[in-house]
Amino acid sequence: MSNLFKRNGQQGDDDQPVVVVAHQDTLEANRRWSMNRSTATTPGSNTPPSPGTQTYDNKQRSKNLLAPTPEDFLHHKKNRASTGLTLRNRAVNFATGNGRSSKKQAGLRRASSFDGGQKREAQDGQLGPAAIFYARPEAGVGVKARRLSLSLPDELTIDVGDLLSEFEYKHKHPFARQLTRTLGKGATSTVRIMSRKGFPEELYAVKCFRSKDKADTKEEYEKKIKSEYSLAKSLHHPNVVETVRLCVDHGRWNHVMEYCSEGDLHTLLTKKYLLNEDREKDRLCLFKQLIQGLNYLHSNGIAHRDIKPENLLLTSDSKLKITDFGVTEVFSGIHPAARESGGECGRQMTGEVRMCNPGICGSQPYMAPEVLARDRQYDPRMLDVWSAACVMINMMTSANLWEKAVFGATGCRTYDMLVQSFDKWNAEHLDGNATITENDYPAYLPFDKGVNRPALRRVLLMMLNPNPKKRATITEIANIRFIKNIQCCQPESYDDPDVVIDATKSSSFNLKTTKTFCHNHLPPKWENSHSLPPMPGKAGY
Repeated sequence: MSNLFKRNGQQGDDDQPVVVVAHQDTLEANRRWSMNRSTATTPGSNTPPSPGTQTYDNKQRSKNLLAPTPEDFLHHKKNRASTGLTLRNRAVNFATGNGRSSKKQAGLRRASSFDGGQKREAQDGQLGPAAIFYARPEAGVGVKARRLSLSLPDELTIDVGDLLSEFEYKHKHPFARQLTRTLGKGATSTVRIMSRKGFPEELYAVKCFRSKDKADTKEEYEKKIKSEYSLAKSLHHPNVVETVRLCVDHGRWNHVMEYCSEGDLHTLLTKKYLLNEDREKDRLCLFKQLIQGLNYLHSNGIAHRDIKPENLLLTSDSKLKITDFGVTEVFSGIHPAARESGGECGRQMTGEVRMCNPGICGSQPYMAPEVLARDRQYDPRMLDVWSAACVMINMMTSANLWEKAVFGATGCRTYDMLVQSFDKWNAEHLDGNATITENDYPAYLPFDKGVNRPALRRVLLMMLNPNPKKRATITEIANIRFIKNIQCCQPESYDDPDVVIDATKSSSFNLKTTKTFCHNHLPPKWENSHSLPPMPGKAGY
């Protein structure tokens, strides 16, 4: 009998709800009861239960915990004016003759689509094929290792809504979700476009998570989803995707996010649009936006740990935004989901950096060597710095310099050359004071030939130091004069005031305020059409 109840020990027994987890052997018991007996949240923690979980108050403890029988309703006094079709009696409607109780045994309720899976689970002890949306992907490049943040609180306070009550698909029929255009598909989720109900022009990207893997418990699965949501919800920066809502639809969790209409940076790189020499200002501007976004995250005690072109989205006004916080780590301060944080990031930061345990996360071409080694704890900030430099190299070459940062590995000759260049340069500084300056930095052949600007060459070498202890932080990179002087079309934060510059007056360029330039980093859409190109004063002119 003890396994019928699950209690939360943080509150008294008199006020704590009871969650039914009863198991039955018969087919009738395996079927789900259709009446709504659960509440939207649990009173103990204001944390929503998992989809489908039923909760009961203390007053119902003495009653039968299984589905009610027809006899429970036969003695119910029926309203004379009722036809039996009202909403009040729609849930259960047993036929009676002339007001007398029927002696005929009520027939079995029609089985739902959930009954077969529950029956197979009861017989085999495992989930059937229909209960698994996709199997666990094989380990490899691009597969996410979504681990719980070390600072994740035991109790999450998150408001959960019903997806279809607040948002809607473009199509208005039962197969709307299947016919809606897919924005992206990853190892753990699928992203589709939706609009706010009643406002078809207000578009959002909805990230629908797949069913939990058999290796995860329900509690771990929900903690991962709520952790990612609470982190993303606490972030507010021009170069970070805004997260709007956590919703449930047909038993699946959904993150509602800001919609970036121009796709991800990877799609732009496959078109080789940024590869041309005249696109250098575009590459530098996007690189600076990435640095600004990472600097904001690190300043608030958060490391992304999966920076790559697929996780960098573009808006119609050429704004680069960081997305996908599935493997994000809170390395300083308290988790944004903790009650004392008030839903904000960067609270109670002491300056201490919590290291990450060995493990693989992210994509191999963008992983730092200390992460791939898996033999020590590592600083998650240094992983982001390394990955950002790899993204910049990809923008300049439309390819990765190496397959993985492992010395001596197949297909990693360029990484071997990088390690040898730093070893030779460090040997020239026996005093241990090896600092990259304008006139003193490692001679790395791929950069000497492929990176024209010496200042950019030095910045990339500072970010790609194989020794994470000597690698530059993202704040140091952001404060380098070369990076600060890059003409950027986006503000550094939402707190920056808007400055209007009159380009006809030379005095406007002497302003000490931060200047925002007009760029268009996207391929022109008028090349194969009859529309006019951008006019003077417009983006892209």
